[in-house]
Amino acid sequence: MSMDDEMFLMDIKHGSAPSGNAHPVEATALLGNAAVLIWNDVAPEGRDPFYRWHDREHIPERLALPGFLRGRRLACTGHSPEWLTIYEADDLDVLTSPEYLARLNNPTPATTATLRHFRNTSRAICSILHTVGSSTGGFVLTLRIEMPDANVAAFVQAARDEIFPAAMQLTGVLACHLFACDQLASHIDTTESSTRAFDVPSHVLVVETSTRNAAEAARQVVQGPALARCEVYVRPDAAIYQLEICRLPSRAGQR
Repeated sequence: MSMDDEMFLMDIKHGSAPSGNAHPVEATALLGNAAVLIWNDVAPEGRDPFYRWHDREHIPERLALPGFLRGRRLACTGHSPEWLTIYEADDLDVLTSPEYLARLNNPTPATTATLRHFRNTSRAICSILHTVGSSTGGFVLTLRIEMPDANVAAFVQAARDEIFPAAMQLTGVLACHLFACDQLASHIDTTESSTRAFDVPSHVLVVETSTRNAAEAARQVVQGPALARCEVYVRPDAAIYQLEICRLPSRAGQR
């Protein structure tokens, strides 16, 4: 962490940090207006099959569906859940479309075999409540959060006016996102969902950074007084994940 960032964090603790973003950026880091976020562990005997399946079959299969725009998998070794997968999509309709549901209801043999090894799964179909920043990062801080419905509007305003502008002033912070998890869409019964139990948070706060130190500094900013003021509960398994794979849809005819 740089000396400037250390001074800035001290200002936040004493309530004297500037409230605006000194360097506004265009909010283009995320592709589309919706996303699927999946956290999971994998049983030890399933690790190699998981990597082979996820790299070579699952991510390409998802990105072949209409409206899927990017797939990323990140890992936090030694943490549970160890993996985070993010699929970005045009909108929520893509994530409940007949094409997507058909795939979920007709998993490949490799999918069925690999999902048996999944543990501690959390899966959420999300819309974007607020996002700032123009670059994705190699490190991603994720906080799965819960809050009373009556406090959501106040928290979105706090993210917009206070939390995200403060985080974006830190060296190495590239983008911040606040997702709302669609409970109905996330709980649609499919053949794939029946293979494992999973939970759905109410909201997810994500900070993308270029370094791990920046993500650690951002954690101090986002888990500040605004969360307590809006009665936001942060699950204790918040973590910093490092990028393992990023893939865009194949473009037929391109070389």
